[in-house]
Amino acid sequence: MPAITQSLGASSATGAPTPYLPGPHLLPPDIFHNLGQYSPWFPASPLSAHEDTSIQCTVTFVSQLERHGSRYPTGGAYKQLRKTLRQIAKHLERVPEAGAHGNPTEGLDPHLEWLRHWVEAKKSEDGGLRNRLGNSELTPYGQFEAYSSGWRFYEQYAHLFDDTRIEVNTDFDLEMDRKDVKAKSLLDLVCSTPETSAPATAWSVLPLFSHVRQGVCRVLGSGMSSSSAKQGRHHTQRPFVRASGADRVVTTSRFWLQGFAHKHFRHAPPESAPWPQKGRPAVLDGLKSGKPHRRIRDLPQPNVIIPEARKADKLGQVFSNNTLDVYTCSAFERDYRDNAQSPASIKTAAFASNATAPIRARLASQLGVRQGGSKDRRGERLHLKPSQVQQLFSLCAFDTVTRLDPYGLLYSQPERNEGAMSPFCDLFEPQEFESIYEVATNMEKDYGFAAHNPLHRALATPWLRELLARLEDRAPVMTPPTSINTTLDKDRDTFPIPSAQGPRAFVDFTHDNQLAPVIAALGLWDEEHEWVTSLTTPFSGRLTVERLECGQDDFIRILVNDQPASVSKGSWCPDSALSHSDQLCPLSVFAEPLQWVDQPSEWEKCYSKKDKKRQESESQSS
Repeated sequence: MPAITQSLGASSATGAPTPYLPGPHLLPPDIFHNLGQYSPWFPASPLSAHEDTSIQCTVTFVSQLERHGSRYPTGGAYKQLRKTLRQIAKHLERVPEAGAHGNPTEGLDPHLEWLRHWVEAKKSEDGGLRNRLGNSELTPYGQFEAYSSGWRFYEQYAHLFDDTRIEVNTDFDLEMDRKDVKAKSLLDLVCSTPETSAPATAWSVLPLFSHVRQGVCRVLGSGMSSSSAKQGRHHTQRPFVRASGADRVVTTSRFWLQGFAHKHFRHAPPESAPWPQKGRPAVLDGLKSGKPHRRIRDLPQPNVIIPEARKADKLGQVFSNNTLDVYTCSAFERDYRDNAQSPASIKTAAFASNATAPIRARLASQLGVRQGGSKDRRGERLHLKPSQVQQLFSLCAFDTVTRLDPYGLLYSQPERNEGAMSPFCDLFEPQEFESIYEVATNMEKDYGFAAHNPLHRALATPWLRELLARLEDRAPVMTPPTSINTTLDKDRDTFPIPSAQGPRAFVDFTHDNQLAPVIAALGLWDEEHEWVTSLTTPFSGRLTVERLECGQDDFIRILVNDQPASVSKGSWCPDSALSHSDQLCPLSVFAEPLQWVDQPSEWEKCYSKKDKKRQESESQSS
């Protein structure tokens, strides 16, 4: 059975170095493996997938659901962070240095002097976020996470893309080949004739132009030699890739495809904030660019982009069903999503109120807040709420993934990432990330979207229907359509199924709040298993479903961030005695407990009688 690579190897099957992700020396696990959904991606179990088996198995099909890479805060979170930091900034305007008035217990803790720079007066209007953090889009490190994921995917499943199969969606490869031909023609035209015998043209008459000519030829020649070096490993096939319509999701799919093709990584400058931050290492000269990701040359596109618009919007997207971003379950939208009275919100708030009390007291002391009363001579006292402490926890993650330099990782230049860990991480003790912040995010996701939400199966139904259909080489059930886009799924060009003529690998890109219910609905763990957000839906988190051929039999293996699911746990493989391995479930056994996805019962929980009538009316008019 082919082993799933758990950590990035020193070299790939193509002979090129594999792009490394940060190690524990750069991102300490006690912090960055406990940041919930804001944890940078890490393999959940670096060793357990390497299981020996006497049976020879081959992966014949793979379907992966992957969250977008590391990003800046979304609009709502950005506004809340700005409010909190602005509040701290106004407070610090009146706080002296520690001991400035003879009292060593008053004033700002010397270890937090850096915070003054963050929220200095000229930046107090936004608490220092401007020119530091962007809004919603991927950070360059998030782009690199996606690139690395695509690279690793090819290394793991290269045999699914052999040259004997029909080429599928190779438009970006063909375009690259055409550009290579044009570049070679230009190289021959400009550079093939020696200067000594060249006619009197602008290329040879003046020394200045001669110098320019040499530079142009050097650049063209370098590009051609690089392209020629890759000829033997240029991929002519790729997985079928879909992306939900959010910019950060589409961007992730494009950099993922760039990595899959083993092309050179070059970041796309963020549009909402300068990168790198002031004081961080400058971008390498040869990799500077002023173009946003949509115009980066040769960056591939996904096969299908499904709009996320709830209604027609200014970007021209129109409302449509979306398997990768389900917003058509009325009961969930009404009772759970962004609802302060939902069980997830109530439980998380109650826990945070108690758990953050010591932290709030400690930060008040460190920030020079005077004890007693609601005011002092400097004005209103600084009262940090539990939710604001959680925001500061999250800023540890957001600021760090903003500071991380992918080129330092790609070119083994560790000095480029010195000091990459955000100083906001030092506001907390390392153990507080696991015992407080991770626990809070676990509650939020578990009761909000995963196993303890009564509608999690409904949210998972569309994607699991499509998965089951592909495993059984048939079209998905579309009655009722649930959140499936029937226009796309009825068309074999936009929803192919595995066959001798079609792709055998499928990769979908989504959000954490869609990935969580799908993982939960598969029943991979026992009921007493605690949901851990950082192990399931971190940045670039992924669910991988493999079909393996072992002798004459087909089996299923499921991995969550490289951690294989055990057939002896959970409900996903009810007759585990038939399995030859703790990781392999017979296909027929796996499919049996999933028959509910093709039935209407779970999805119907989304609607009251009034909702159902409206849904039927909308379906008939669409």
